[in-house]
Amino acid sequence: MKKIAPEGAVEKYRNMREFVIEREFKLFSMFPVEKDKVVFCNVWGYGDNPKWIAESYVRLLKKTGMSNSAIAEKVYFITNKPPLKEEMNEDAACITFLRTNTKSAIYALSTAGVWVDCNRKESYIQKRRNQIYIQTWHGSLPLKRIELDCRDYLPPEYIRNALRDTNMTDIYISNSEYCNELYRRAFGFKKRIFCFGSARMDPLIRPVRFSAGAMREKLLSRLSETVFRRLLNEAFLKAYKMKENHKEGDEQKDHLRINIALYAPTYRDTSSESTGRANEIAGSIISALEERFGGKFVVVTRFHPLAMSRVNHADGAYLHFDEKERIIDGNEFSDLYSIMAAADVLITDYSNCMFEMSYVEKPVFLYATDSEQYDDTRGMYFEYDKLPFPIAHNERELYDNIVGYDKEEYKTRQREFFDDIGVTENGKAADKVAKLIERLVDK
Repeated sequence: MKKIAPEGAVEKYRNMREFVIEREFKLFSMFPVEKDKVVFCNVWGYGDNPKWIAESYVRLLKKTGMSNSAIAEKVYFITNKPPLKEEMNEDAACITFLRTNTKSAIYALSTAGVWVDCNRKESYIQKRRNQIYIQTWHGSLPLKRIELDCRDYLPPEYIRNALRDTNMTDIYISNSEYCNELYRRAFGFKKRIFCFGSARMDPLIRPVRFSAGAMREKLLSRLSETVFRRLLNEAFLKAYKMKENHKEGDEQKDHLRINIALYAPTYRDTSSESTGRANEIAGSIISALEERFGGKFVVVTRFHPLAMSRVNHADGAYLHFDEKERIIDGNEFSDLYSIMAAADVLITDYSNCMFEMSYVEKPVFLYATDSEQYDDTRGMYFEYDKLPFPIAHNERELYDNIVGYDKEEYKTRQREFFDDIGVTENGKAADKVAKLIERLVDK
């Protein structure tokens, strides 16, 4: 609709919508705040830190003996993209999901005692004096400069709203002293910071606890039955040949699996070229991965939500499956971190998920054809070419980096990097934030 609307019509509609929502907030502010009502928000879907904290909080409420229906009246999740049925578990089933900017969502925000978000709230969202706002942010360890650290790059309107949102926020959740200082400087935040870790890291650190195996099955179920059986047969034949050559143990087990390589490039302001790149490099990626790690591989693609919002699915920029159907579209799943927990390897360019994947010592390969141009626009906190990952600037380099991957050297570089920054992650961040909410509600 935005593409076919007359010039200026979208802006007029947006202004009118914001005017109406502001009035609805004022109207609903006449109702009392319910101290024990908690609203979690993530505009991009049921994922990121709010998802894992919400489910942990639900489990806390269940321990008190609350019924599922009673929990649903106290725990809300507001998003533009409701979860798929297969993303729902018994904890998520207790949560009331609302669509962003609907009257029910505005009423929930207006009357909740606690807000939990990972993005900036729009300028028309107003917090009341006796509400508590917890900000978890959506970049546990950023590569790209953010907020006030790149104020010359960001629109003045965004900076003004960011500072307004910072002033509303009561608590930030961090994972390191490095980020504590970053939040103070880049966000101008002067209130309380709790260094609990990143809730979205919990499923990576504790994959069994958070059903990473089930997510793996859901992803592989996207393959056709013919392709799935063929890959399994080829994997079995490889493992059998290894056994004949007296090569057993973990190496042989690796050959029995269908492994997952996650391709997750970050957002580009000017184009959606990365969404078409997966097809171009998929064959090379799969060939290199199977040569280095054994077994059979498929590629799951997961693009930044902003990039997907700018892609016309009918044109050539959108990802099309290749003939062998070994590329799986992971964009329908809301939570990137569930996919990361199920994946064996990550390929990205500038996404901070590189740090999170490597924290659990899974292989990460960087593929960036425009690093100099990208750095010139926004700037980075770390020198890109000195990051502790194999970096490729073209497809041939990517192939060589995968085939030449040295596991022990990689682990050493990761440990040194994270030790220098002082990252705190133990897989229990969501539980810690949930208990904090419980204490705030009980005050």
